[in-house]
Amino acid sequence: MNNFYVLIYQTKHLDDKCTGGTFVFSYSPHKNVWECYIKLKSETIRIILSTNPGETALFTDKDRAPKKANVTSFFNSLEKDIIESVSLAKNDRFVTIKFRSGKNLLFQIFGNNPNVFLTENGVILEAFKSNGDLAGSKAPDPRAANRNSQKPKDSTSAKRVITACNPKFPRHLIEPVTEYYNLNEKSAEDILKTIHTLTTAMIQSPEFRVLEDGNLCLIPGSLLPLNNQKLFDNANDAVRFAYYETSRERRLSSRIQTLKPKITQAIQRNESVIYQLKNADKGIQRSEQYEQFGHILMAHAHQSTDQYDQEVTLPNFYDDNKPVCIPIKPSLTLADNAERYYDKSTKAKRNVEESKRRVKEIRLVNENLKTLQDSFNKIEKIYEFDDWYKENEPELRRLGILAKSQQAETLPYRRGEIENYEIWIGKSAKSNDRLTSDAHKEDIWLHARGVSGSHVVIRMNNSQDMPPRHILLKAAAIAAWNSKARGSKLAPVIVAKRKYITKPKGAAPGAVRVQREQVEMVQPQKYPK
Repeated sequence: MNNFYVLIYQTKHLDDKCTGGTFVFSYSPHKNVWECYIKLKSETIRIILSTNPGETALFTDKDRAPKKANVTSFFNSLEKDIIESVSLAKNDRFVTIKFRSGKNLLFQIFGNNPNVFLTENGVILEAFKSNGDLAGSKAPDPRAANRNSQKPKDSTSAKRVITACNPKFPRHLIEPVTEYYNLNEKSAEDILKTIHTLTTAMIQSPEFRVLEDGNLCLIPGSLLPLNNQKLFDNANDAVRFAYYETSRERRLSSRIQTLKPKITQAIQRNESVIYQLKNADKGIQRSEQYEQFGHILMAHAHQSTDQYDQEVTLPNFYDDNKPVCIPIKPSLTLADNAERYYDKSTKAKRNVEESKRRVKEIRLVNENLKTLQDSFNKIEKIYEFDDWYKENEPELRRLGILAKSQQAETLPYRRGEIENYEIWIGKSAKSNDRLTSDAHKEDIWLHARGVSGSHVVIRMNNSQDMPPRHILLKAAAIAAWNSKARGSKLAPVIVAKRKYITKPKGAAPGAVRVQREQVEMVQPQKYPK
């Protein structure tokens, strides 16, 4: 969705559509997604940038009501500014929207860290991602043309020939092009001729195709006959379709991975329990043996146990009076020991009956789980998942895959969000204890240094990384506000991984010991909600 040749057409589309339009506002409705509202003469449209590395995309879409809760706005200084032009770097995937004020929006649409920057005079004023690290730094420069490329040797692989001589050629098309044209068997000169033909076609006579694998292809089907999922009249419609399809697939994959392991683990766990309970049949043998021991001991109940230690040897009238060794408690009479074995026999019988009952129940549960699993494995579309979930939710709860309906617990601390990072804010000393106890070891823990105040946690979803610096600073500012340092212009705030926070034995509520701390100086700022 982000290859250079697609961006040629996307840039022209943006220039034709948006030039003369007015910037209204921009925000992030979802993680790694930036949206900008542009008011035109007859309508309002959205420019959407996805910065997910696996689905980087830039396209326009129709106006719709923006999300209101838990969102962060960006580039507010562009409000009411007029777009003068949209252009693409000559040799790189940088798209620039130029505004009348002299400011620019620079879209970096490649690599593992796609981003959009607000720039002026070559300096980044604000960034959509990692703003704390990038604001004030030099804006990135597009790559210059490669003027020193040497003619590749015939022994070089087709892929290396293509990437060396035309680094802008879509990477996902190299393999199918190589296979269709048998390029690995051709000379470097013939490879370059083929690539030149295909590149010329993408520029002069493109077809806007979304292939069956979800990728975009501008090479006409007559030159590269790959199966299409859908054919479009323009690049923007193709990008938008591919993005939303990819997004749906990602959401479907996420939902499937939420449930699939739980169903599989429940089946495996039940099968393990069934296997263990099957061994309960041995309990019948133990029950019979205990009963026989009881009868043998009772037959000799008149004898004293003084002469015995931990066991007694008596004739077994169940086996031709052969001697049998029976463990006993010397402190009890043989009659009392017999009663002990009768009790053990009864318990063993009850355990066997209970095991049989549980095996029957668990087998029935597993049959239902496997039926659900079979239907679950046939899901291919997001709407199929939604229908399946709605139909089977009660059964999933009954079978223990989903937690049974409960009234939501009222948490003793506040929950909020900073650009899709969930944060927790303590309300009191006891609340701080609970908050810190509930946090995962990889979460980020913050507290104003040297004064009493709320513990604050940034939830990291088990990630061992640190959050972007601007997220960290915003959370630190909130921690400073929720402390006795609120009135200070600048306040020191302790930052540490939760795993380095311990509570000394017997310490007062809210008191902790911090290891490996770092300190950030921030201006106290109230959480907006």
